[in-house]
Amino acid sequence: MNTKTLQSRSEGKVTTATDARYEDLRRELVWNRLTPGRYPQVIVQVATEQDVVEAVRFAREENLKVSVRGGGHSWVGFPLCDGHLLIDLGRLTRISIDPKACTATIQPAVTGRELNRQLATYELAFPIGHCPSVPMSGFLLNGGLGWNSNGWGPSCFSVEAATVVTADGNLVVANQEQHADLLWAIRGAGPGFFGVVTQ
Repeated sequence: MNTKTLQSRSEGKVTTATDARYEDLRRELVWNRLTPGRYPQVIVQVATEQDVVEAVRFAREENLKVSVRGGGHSWVGFPLCDGHLLIDLGRLTRISIDPKACTATIQPAVTGRELNRQLATYELAFPIGHCPSVPMSGFLLNGGLGWNSNGWGPSCFSVEAATVVTADGNLVVANQEQHADLLWAIRGAGPGFFGVVTQ
């Protein structure tokens, strides 16, 4: 397996199980440091949406299973899987707010705290989780049950669209008009979702 090819196609960082920093990185990927004894073969810390595409395509070429880390808040370290290619989305933290439309476009590692901090500038709010340091990706993929769920409903119902890298390495937009099945699955599939949400 030639990971140099993947690194040459990526702006982010590619780390393999034989690299000196691998074990420190593997442990850093679980927020509570209760790191399970599971060892990905390759860890790709993506810097761009295109990096995700390249990582998925590389995994297909090398016949590797893929796991995904949004922000690392999984209590049991779901993203750490033996022999997988782990795509770490932790560097994708961009937020764009359209106050007139009352919408926000966010990347996977944006935390609830940061989203509502920026929304407050426009006197807007979004129903975030109980723990403000949880990234929105895992929170929304798991249904989005948070502080205001009783009044506003599950947060995942407020997701109007998502950009997804599919298992064949294509980047698609899922909304009610196109790839509606993906949008449906995003609303609660959790770590079993069969794609990588990039925004």
